[in-house]
Amino acid sequence: MATGRAIDGYYDGQGFFIPTEADFYLLEINLQGDTVRSIHIRDREPGVLELASVIEMDGDNGFIVAGQLESGNANEDLLVIKTDEDGNLIWEKTFDLGEREDFREIIRTADSGFLLTGYYKDTLNSYTGFAMKIDGLGNQQWQLPLLWPMGKAESASTAVQLVSGELLIGGRGSFSNGATSGGYLLKIDADGGFIGVKEFEEIALVNSIATTSDGNIYLGVYSTLNFITAEFEVMKTDAAGNLIWRKAYPSGGFDSDISIKNTASDDIAFAGTVLTFSENGFDVDDSYAYFGLIDSLGNLLSSIAYEPAESSESLFNIAENTNGCLAAVGASEDTITGAEPQLFCILFQCSGPINAANSAPTQDSRTLQITPNPVSGHFVINLDEAEYSANGKLSVFDSSGRLILLQTTKSRCLEISTAGWPAGMYQVFWETEKGAISGQMFKL
Repeated sequence: MATGRAIDGYYDGQGFFIPTEADFYLLEINLQGDTVRSIHIRDREPGVLELASVIEMDGDNGFIVAGQLESGNANEDLLVIKTDEDGNLIWEKTFDLGEREDFREIIRTADSGFLLTGYYKDTLNSYTGFAMKIDGLGNQQWQLPLLWPMGKAESASTAVQLVSGELLIGGRGSFSNGATSGGYLLKIDADGGFIGVKEFEEIALVNSIATTSDGNIYLGVYSTLNFITAEFEVMKTDAAGNLIWRKAYPSGGFDSDISIKNTASDDIAFAGTVLTFSENGFDVDDSYAYFGLIDSLGNLLSSIAYEPAESSESLFNIAENTNGCLAAVGASEDTITGAEPQLFCILFQCSGPINAANSAPTQDSRTLQITPNPVSGHFVINLDEAEYSANGKLSVFDSSGRLILLQTTKSRCLEISTAGWPAGMYQVFWETEKGAISGQMFKL
């Protein structure tokens, strides 16, 4: 199941789109990507906008959908809707905590209730992270701003419940009365009672949390929020939040929205979206989904990029499937003018080297002409005239699946330098409007 919003509106005389109504929808797709059903929840007056942020299943095969409600006075409130398995509305609740509220996470708790986390704009004109517990009927059991001595949460991005019933929440916070900022890991009990917090000044944000059977905690983090240099990073701590190691896994572009999950073998899978930039270094040229698998020591076991030809991908979320695989869902926007965005869902098997039923770029049996091969310095790639088109894109991946080169080209012949590349096997893809062609190159 996926959730989002559908927007109605009109274009004014200057060509700007003016939204008049936005409603939640539920979309069910099967493993083949076919739409099973699409359900719109339409019960709002014109002028009311809704943004679905998070979704969770309840114990009756129904759904809890939570997000933001904006009325005509541009004041947001929090909105939680429960539907049955057919999308019929059972109840809805609104909550007003301040201004510009939104949810960032929802998890089902052991007592069949739900924990929701997010942020709101407070009376001091700054943002405060919060946690809220509701029961299965939507009744609020408790709600608390995430504050601690000499610090507070500015956002609450992620949460998990431990076997003990205690709750871990992560995000970005202000420390020492705002003098410094960084990522945090907060622990509360099942009733919302504060237990403790770990402040991480060396990182900027905790974006996701996973726990393993040995009691250790893995955090998907960023050491910087710089739009150009951010990299996928994972931090491992003990049960008390004390650092064991922190390692980066750069993909070759700007890495964003890292999600992590523990697999059946207690390895850790991470996934996110990678942005690449045009030659001026400021405009986003392309994006793709990226997946990696690491062991308990932080060693990268394997990785893979998912990028259908002529598309720009954004990953939304990952979840563990019933057979121990990972399911990933996102949106793929074709670069062809007038094309509509598409939803993609792919399954990843993590019991060995990470692989997918749909990996990218899509390739056929044709082989690229690469000379010399093996190579010690430069190599040349030639494309047959029948396969050539003016718009081409070259991608090179190392043996672990890490993207090390991505460039656009209008030429039929390219000369590539391998200076600084480690010895080993490389996979090369050349995508054109006529398809994608692959080849292998060995660096001495």
